Amino acid sequence: MDKIQTEIKKQTRKIWAKTRLLMETDNYKYRKYGEKALIKWSLFGFLIRVFGSFLKLTPFFKKGFENAQNIVLNKVDLFYDDLPEEFEGYKILHMTDLHLDSLPEMDKKICEKINGLKVDLCVLTGDYREGTKGSFKNILEPLHQIVASIQPQDGIMAVLGNHDTCHMVESFEKAGITILVNETIDIHREDGRISVTGLDDPYYYYTDQSLRALKESPEGFKIVLVHAPSMFDLASENGYSLYLTGHTHGGQICLPGGIPVVRHLRHGRKYYRGVWHYAKMTGYTGQGVGVVGIPVRFNTQSEITLLRLHRKKEIG
Repeated sequence: MDKIQTEIKKQTRKIWAKTRLLMETDNYKYRKYGEKALIKWSLFGFLIRVFGSFLKLTPFFKKGFENAQNIVLNKVDLFYDDLPEEFEGYKILHMTDLHLDSLPEMDKKICEKINGLKVDLCVLTGDYREGTKGSFKNILEPLHQIVASIQPQDGIMAVLGNHDTCHMVESFEKAGITILVNETIDIHREDGRISVTGLDDPYYYYTDQSLRALKESPEGFKIVLVHAPSMFDLASENGYSLYLTGHTHGGQICLPGGIPVVRHLRHGRKYYRGVWHYAKMTGYTGQGVGVVGIPVRFNTQSEITLLRLHRKKEIG
């Protein structure tokens, strides 16, 4: 049976890779509910460059650049009725939107924050480079440094984002990262089990394979890794307890009070930052480790998140 399942997974991966590659090359976004739109990064990029050039003429650029390089380790405790008792206190290190080539010495800054941390699982929710096209070889050495700095008991699991390419999968897995492509892995502790599902990016590269992966996942306590928050309703409908995501950078450039100028979201816009709830599911949208476009942050934090899972205590 294991050989059959391995072969099925292998063939499914091949189909996914061919489909993803076609989507990457035709310059269209494919989103949920049949949405398809031309990627207009050239115009958006031009406007960003104009704004960035203006910003560099002001004293605000230096402050924003310093903000972007100040990576914070946020610790978040989450409580559940259905968490197996064997997983009480389970620690998940969550990093998203690393954009490893967006700021100088990103790998060193990240390693300084995570060195010595004892965690059960590390998850990465996409966008490992700043650009959306071209080579990604320049991020592999920084990625190896980060992987070497942490050794979680249950490994490192990751999904791809809209800045990533299907060609990354082999290199990442050689580095010791398990890429989840619309599939689920079970984690066991004695008689207890939790499941982790990873979906391909729904912002540019949605296919029904993602929905199938949600529907075919087992019963029990389930975590889903998705680059963007936009699959929140489908994940909840399929019994997921925790949704880990990123993509928004928390706005990256926000007005006072943390009001984002741009969210890059259509579906699930209010879930652009931090802890949120939908029906019985809890979500966490990381603000991102790196940046994109302009190397600054205002009224947001570059963050790494340490999530601790707990069982709710009965009252009385």
